[in-house]
Amino acid sequence: MAGKRIPYGISNYQTIAREGYLYVDKTRFIRVLEENQEPFVFFLRPRRFGKSLFVSLLSNYYDRLQKDQFNEFFTGTDIWKEPTPKKGSYYVLNFDFSGISTTTEEELVESFSRKIQNYLNLFLAKYNIPITLHSHSSPADVLAEFFSLVFTRIDGQIYVIIDEYDHFANELLGFDIQLFHQSLGGNGFIRKWFEVLKEATKTIVGRIFATGVSPITLDSLTSGFSTARDLTRSPRLHEMMGFTESEVDMLIHEALPEELIFPGMIETLREYYDGYCFSEDCTARLFNSDMVLYYLTSCLDRQKPPEKLLDSNIISDYSKFEKLMRIKTPDQNFSVLSRITSDGFVSANLTETFTLDISFSEDDFISLLFYLGLLTIQESLPGRVQVKTPNYVIHGLYHDFMMQMISREAGLDVQSSVIADAIYQIAYSGKCDKLVSLVEEVLHAFSNRDYIGFDEKYLKILIFAYAHMSTLYLVKSEYEISGGYIDIAFLPREPWHPDYYALFELKYIKSGQSSPEAINKALKDGIEQMTRYGSSPECAYQKKVKRWVLVFAGDRCVHNREVTP
Repeated sequence: MAGKRIPYGISNYQTIAREGYLYVDKTRFIRVLEENQEPFVFFLRPRRFGKSLFVSLLSNYYDRLQKDQFNEFFTGTDIWKEPTPKKGSYYVLNFDFSGISTTTEEELVESFSRKIQNYLNLFLAKYNIPITLHSHSSPADVLAEFFSLVFTRIDGQIYVIIDEYDHFANELLGFDIQLFHQSLGGNGFIRKWFEVLKEATKTIVGRIFATGVSPITLDSLTSGFSTARDLTRSPRLHEMMGFTESEVDMLIHEALPEELIFPGMIETLREYYDGYCFSEDCTARLFNSDMVLYYLTSCLDRQKPPEKLLDSNIISDYSKFEKLMRIKTPDQNFSVLSRITSDGFVSANLTETFTLDISFSEDDFISLLFYLGLLTIQESLPGRVQVKTPNYVIHGLYHDFMMQMISREAGLDVQSSVIADAIYQIAYSGKCDKLVSLVEEVLHAFSNRDYIGFDEKYLKILIFAYAHMSTLYLVKSEYEISGGYIDIAFLPREPWHPDYYALFELKYIKSGQSSPEAINKALKDGIEQMTRYGSSPECAYQKKVKRWVLVFAGDRCVHNREVTP
């Protein structure tokens, strides 16, 4: 019987330890970090990957004020069995750069300054240091005053821990590149603040651990650190954040009662949330931790799997393609997204430091998608890596965005209720007329336009995205079976059990090429393919599967042919 609570949305280690939440033990990585020769570390992972919880873990472990509470917080963990020499030996100075206003330069400076002042005052109050900081014209000046005054008042070194070091910078990227350069460039106030921090490593600052999402600001902020290391792609730290499959399996069986664990649950979670690899030297894949915890929490609350595979908070984090598109080279960026959506993968030389003031290449854009968790390493190539969409959820986000782009270019505003009705008709009536009509609307809207080369790829994107929005099916594009690759497959997913599933073979013929002979050949080829697919072992046993060949010519579906086994 499950007993412990699921820590979804909990990023405070003390809360987890004190209130009986399940904890996936990552304390062994404290030892790895401490043994690392470089004391100043930057570590990047996508949003919602457990970074905030890990920095909270470090704070609780190293804070000298909590040295006597070590057993209370860490009993039973890996680090409790073999603590490190520096346990409970630092004054811990925390910063969190999320939530900083980036609307205008004035608001950015004011918001950043206020954050810095608040965290410094919290430090002084926590350690009972009788110092009053004066108001200064810049955040760098107040930090310099802080280090100067504190230096003579403490008998140890400071461990600086920064969460979301790049959050405001990533926000600026998509809408104000000029302000980005002004703030983080050579004379920018944020760069000057980091220069003060760098200077303090010569005296009072003993260690730094900073997390973020992308290295977009890393070059300018770490240039003065002779020993700073970006350990993002270190194989030794690969599993420090995120969950391994064995950890997910543990969570399932400790969080859920047996009656809620359906057969193949771990395989389902692997399909939805697994697949992340951040180092070419690692083969193990990682699950997004927050996504897994969201799913398990929903199972427990609703007594069944969630209808939506992502909650609204995660969707807002990952659905930022619009901003990404606007960075430097929109046409280039759109081309990359289009290839990823249709093929599922691209190759690149992953960028470790960005120089946005010079250029923003295709490799840079692909690399940014990698750091954001929208692509992951598939395999090493000579001088490059092949990266792919990590899982079903992220693959769906690409399709959703591309569908929105296509609909916008077509001047269409298709209501979600209309899409839901079309997919519902397939699921419970075994007909696809409404879905075909939706696609024809898009084709008709583009019929008199020359600036898009509409082809079969876009048909797949539209149908995938429409079905994905409905949540009734697990939707697969280029679904691999023993007989080949099915263009689009509507497959079972919990908690839904519709009356019908569906397979689609799609054919598209441009208006100028749509002779009767070409149309008939396309139909014949499609029927032959679908007949072969239908007799494959993966499909033969499925009695509830509808099989359609759809032939589009210009802006019309000229054949909507059901193929029976």
